[in-house]
Amino acid sequence: EIVPYIPSFIRAKEKMSGADRGSAYHKVMELLDFKAIIRTEKTPEGIKAQLNRQMDDFVSQGLLEQTWREGISMAKLYSFFESSLAGRMMQAADAGKLWREQPFVLGLAAGRLGEEFPEGEQVLIQGIIDVFFEEDGKIVVADYKTDAVSDPKELIARYQIQLDYYEEALARLTDKKVMQKIIYSFALGQEIVLY
Repeated sequence: EIVPYIPSFIRAKEKMSGADRGSAYHKVMELLDFKAIIRTEKTPEGIKAQLNRQMDDFVSQGLLEQTWREGISMAKLYSFFESSLAGRMMQAADAGKLWREQPFVLGLAAGRLGEEFPEGEQVLIQGIIDVFFEEDGKIVVADYKTDAVSDPKELIARYQIQLDYYEEALARLTDKKVMQKIIYSFALGQEIVLY
């Protein structure tokens, strides 16, 4: 199949894809300095200025592409920092108990995936956990989503199994109980607690 070359001046006009937008949000959430946000003046203007300053720094340092920077809704990012999840993450960051973009490999009995797989075989599942933190000696895991949905139940239906695997991987990695799984929807501007 021949893929036509699209000049950069035309590509620049194209709308950012959903996958790129999701990658942009994940990259920013990985890079943000939560401790600097804690030290910021606790006004909407102060926090918004800190977020903008950090984003501009990421671009100037080559950590974030300018197109990704432009694809981030600052209103949605600021809305995240008004959530209880963000407050909990900032407390964990201050205590040195916040981890982001944690890769994992999880070995499972193949039979767990379906009856058609041999029970004696092992299957490896790998992924990257967006964020987890320790709170009261237990683990809270969260996953960021940018899917355009109108109902939180859609995200639960799509991602419950993914978060269950995260829970299992973290229980093995940390030897601590996962007390809560959370999806944060940037589209809805809300956190969805699975338990």
